Amino acid sequence: MKNIILILFLFASVVTAQVGYVEYNHPVYNFLERMDALHIIHNYNEFELPKTRSQIATYLTEAIQNQNMLRQTDKKILKDFIIEFEYNLKYSTNNYSSLFPEFGFNHFNSEKEKFLYFYTDKKEASLFVNFIGNVSVLNQRNLLSGNSAGSTIFNFGGKVRGSLYNKVGFYIKGTNGTYGGNRKLAINTGSRRYNYKAHHSVTSSNLGKDFFDETEGYLMADFNNIDFEIGRNRKTLGYGPVKYLLSNNSPVMDYLSFNLNYKIFNFSYFHGKLLGIPRTMSDSSQGSINIVPDKFMVYHRIGLNFSKHLQLGLGEIVIYANRSIDLSYLNPFAFYKSVEHANQDRDNSILFFDLANNSIEGLKFYSTIMLDDIDFGKLGTGWYGNQILLNLGLYSANFYKYIPLEISLQYLRIDPYVFTHRILESNYTNLGFGLGADIPPNSETYILGFKYYFTYRLSGSMKFEYTLHGANEEDKNSNVTVNHGGDISVGHRTPDSETVHFLEGLREVFRNFIFELKYEPINNILFNFSVIYTHRNLKYSQIQKNWISNFNLSLQF
Repeated sequence: MKNIILILFLFASVVTAQVGYVEYNHPVYNFLERMDALHIIHNYNEFELPKTRSQIATYLTEAIQNQNMLRQTDKKILKDFIIEFEYNLKYSTNNYSSLFPEFGFNHFNSEKEKFLYFYTDKKEASLFVNFIGNVSVLNQRNLLSGNSAGSTIFNFGGKVRGSLYNKVGFYIKGTNGTYGGNRKLAINTGSRRYNYKAHHSVTSSNLGKDFFDETEGYLMADFNNIDFEIGRNRKTLGYGPVKYLLSNNSPVMDYLSFNLNYKIFNFSYFHGKLLGIPRTMSDSSQGSINIVPDKFMVYHRIGLNFSKHLQLGLGEIVIYANRSIDLSYLNPFAFYKSVEHANQDRDNSILFFDLANNSIEGLKFYSTIMLDDIDFGKLGTGWYGNQILLNLGLYSANFYKYIPLEISLQYLRIDPYVFTHRILESNYTNLGFGLGADIPPNSETYILGFKYYFTYRLSGSMKFEYTLHGANEEDKNSNVTVNHGGDISVGHRTPDSETVHFLEGLREVFRNFIFELKYEPINNILFNFSVIYTHRNLKYSQIQKNWISNFNLSLQF
């Protein structure tokens, strides 16, 4: 392994990499964030994920060059990433294992990076094929009633990625799943919450019942500092553990994207398709027909990574609906707020500013101010249209030189009516699920997190979330009688008050405690155990106390 590191160091000056992206939830991002905080690598910014494989290779190369500054745990973690990204680092596959065409049981317990099949022709072409499998055992208990439920979820499939001439890359992932046990628990956790097949069983027969499927994929062209992509892939936007601009809280979207990176300057853009609120129409001859209106999300951001002392970003987001793709928003280089005005003020436009600072070794500060709407002349008056989101936080690895501990602290304030819109179809949702964090408007949230590495293959984390929410008032039929701007699906209506104050309404308190253990005994075989305890004081004196445990086994070969 030391020889591998030495070879990579010698070839660092000629590192170039296979085309493609590294999934948004890959553990390499947590490692790179820590390396950046400790000043091991430079100019890393986690505001937008995922990043390309070439970007990841560049950061890993810098970490290799400075490995003498790492503690022993991180040196071993880095070695694992060197094996995994070996082809991206130097077009080598010496530490890759393929099950086919030469079948062997040593493949399964090997510490090499495992594939079902792979082919490479140096820089000319590559193909990597993986089987992926996942088994989750869920248990939930209502601590007030004593009722409990359990489900076992099976998910399996494959993914294929490849490149051609080091310029064109592709990726496709497809999985099928089923479950046994309590249906309600199974379909209302994880990505199954918004999975169509999980919630809509075939009625004419049992075929297709208790079944769900998912897919992602993209085609991209990478020209060093510029890349283009058409795809269906998960993206996240925002600093901190809670992604407030774009998270995995809603279905994955299809999009076109364009990215430009040159030294300290970067520009990113995507135009994505979302889904509105579905409804069903019955027809005597055609039967039941699903009606789901299309809506669209447009995003662009200019980033300036001056130094570890200052990273700045300025961006816009627009949600529009009730028409087909608007050519006005296919142009990445325009001020969308003015475009929205020229389009007769029909859309939901958002402006945001973000910054990060890493002047102190081991400590990163970040902040974002998002203006959903603003009238500076009415600031402080309680006017409902002044809708601001504020995100503040820090990430600390200051203790890491002594013990492998990370600490994160995040504060999120979401004003009344933020993410809502007077036109229901233009609110900040996909299929009715908020695009950002699962936190309603008119709320403030405090998040405290710890992560500890017992070994380089075993880590534990704890996170506590405390949320205060001002909820809308409703009648017995759940119709909103007094709107305090506390529901993303209910924008300001004509009869609603012109003034509203933060946390006004029916007070609700949410407390979430999350404990998680991750263990990877053998490369590409991962055990994950988590416990989530929730305590909710809801409006009208409702109380909920639940815990849910999840034991998960993930395989990739």
